[in-house]
Amino acid sequence: MRDIFFVGFLIYAIYFTFKRPYIGVAAWIWIALTAPSQWAFGFSQSLRLNLTIVLVTALAYMFYRDKPKFVFTKLHFWVFAFWFWMLISSIFSLRIDDAYTWEKMIEFTKVVALFLFITMTVRRTHEVDTLIWAMVLSISAYAGMEALKFLISGGGHRIVGRAGIIIDRNDLAVAINMCIPFVVYLWAKTEHKMLKLGLLGLLLLNVLAIIGTYSRGGFIGLCVLAIAFWLKSQRKILFLILALILLPIGYGHAPEEWKERQQTVETAATEDGSFIGRLWAWKIATLIALDNPMTGGGFKATTDPVLWATYAPDTPYFGPIETPPIPPELIPKAAHNIYFQVMASAGFVGLFLFCCMLLSSLLQSLRNRIGSHSLKKGLNLESAIVLSLVGYGITGLNVSLAYFDLLYAIIGVIAVVGIQKKQAETAPSGWAGRQNQRW
Repeated sequence: MRDIFFVGFLIYAIYFTFKRPYIGVAAWIWIALTAPSQWAFGFSQSLRLNLTIVLVTALAYMFYRDKPKFVFTKLHFWVFAFWFWMLISSIFSLRIDDAYTWEKMIEFTKVVALFLFITMTVRRTHEVDTLIWAMVLSISAYAGMEALKFLISGGGHRIVGRAGIIIDRNDLAVAINMCIPFVVYLWAKTEHKMLKLGLLGLLLLNVLAIIGTYSRGGFIGLCVLAIAFWLKSQRKILFLILALILLPIGYGHAPEEWKERQQTVETAATEDGSFIGRLWAWKIATLIALDNPMTGGGFKATTDPVLWATYAPDTPYFGPIETPPIPPELIPKAAHNIYFQVMASAGFVGLFLFCCMLLSSLLQSLRNRIGSHSLKKGLNLESAIVLSLVGYGITGLNVSLAYFDLLYAIIGVIAVVGIQKKQAETAPSGWAGRQNQRW
């Protein structure tokens, strides 16, 4: 049954992609984040759904008559510069497995291609909203299903990612945090009562899903989002009273294992083996970058057994925090931090480009909001984007998601909104007015 559904979805998506290429981009996002082939059990597992929809989207764009004019922005510069430096880093990779390095480089190239196609095909507000729905119906919908299992099992079900890049529970928690602002945006914009109620239920289930991942970083990110939403709320006193009443009740009914895990935040540096493993990975990432400041060690450098064994003896007294010696039999660990991940992979130059890309995206989002009081819906979208980026930047301290599809899709949306706003400002007044109505 699932195989029939996925094949039917593919045929449906292909048909409408040739009519409107942005629909292909939305399907691209959904497939990349959902990994539907992992859900099937039959013949559809052999179908390369993502590759098919990418090729169809590219072909449809080539023959589409009303394609928007391509505009090169600052975000294009930073994304392409970071991609180029990852290419240079891959050429000079220190990993023993060159095939793995180029496999990851190809994957990142596909992610950058997604960003590029978003900026080439999307302009109008309903097109942007279609992409937002694709994000929500991938990450948030899966989180909602897992939250229901967690609720029905009385907290016994452990929530983890389904497949692909977000299979780790910490990665999934970050992705959910990034999508929660978009669920709120769609809820605020939707007028259909049943759909609005469904989005509200999905929002609550997403909050529960983060708790169900047992991710401390995810929970911290959720708290940051909650504070941000509270600061933007016009009913601060009411929500504060509700929080003071409901939070103790919710904490009292939380699973004991979850409580114990959250309480280890205070003693993580000395007693938590998981956090100590992260410290080891961060130290090795720094040592790799210090020895190779320009290009780093290549994709996932800290997981390379030779590099790990080379720098492991130097870790105990390196840096401000003393750590135990790394056991020789320990399997190399991922960086578990987007900044250390990039620093180890592409050196300090790569880290600089990555941070500039994130900062430029955040600043562009803030600029898109300034002076756009008449574009109420656009403001709501930009507020959601800012919260999503802030959530990524904070919770990214705990995960290795520097090359995450969702991040670059969001950056693509930021570029599109910026392009639309600039065109509206420079166009004749009548044209700008019509565009404002669209937004």
